[in-house]
Amino acid sequence: MKTIVVYQSKYGYTQTYAQWIQQALGCQMARGTDCAPADLVQYDTIIYGGGLYAVGINGIRLLTDSFEALQGKNLVMWATGSCPGRPEELEQVWARNFTAEQRRRIKTFYLRGGFDYTRLQGGDKALMNLLKVKLRLTKHRTADENGLLEAYAMPENHCEKANIEPLVQYVKGLASTAADR
Repeated sequence: MKTIVVYQSKYGYTQTYAQWIQQALGCQMARGTDCAPADLVQYDTIIYGGGLYAVGINGIRLLTDSFEALQGKNLVMWATGSCPGRPEELEQVWARNFTAEQRRRIKTFYLRGGFDYTRLQGGDKALMNLLKVKLRLTKHRTADENGLLEAYAMPENHCEKANIEPLVQYVKGLASTAADR
């Protein structure tokens, strides 16, 4: 089964996961910016990873815009973000980024990344500054909101190789199913 890991990373968390997944599966890997939809059709399994920004997944249009051309392919994707990844939050992410048909055909995963305010650039830094002000003005903050405020001063990195295991096992299961046919 011919497999590729495609990723789009701004701050390195998604790239770290992409490299670990590529090593675990022994497959090809490419940056999303170096990959055209036509490049994907030669693969049986396409694994896409992108950073999560609010509820948008960085570069996901490479997969969603190619969806019809990728009929019959195994489509797997992960989002990398700094939030804990609660099911109700992820449901909003998947609903925002995929049509109902895409949600049925694309197996989704969430791999927690990190947050380092000192590495933010341009618009990301401006948006996070606005959020910081909003959070400081909030009288009754949640534990997550307090944690995010703390992360402005103390960077967080939740990337752990063990986080990729469910995704890797899922893809290996696809390969063994294909071999049984």
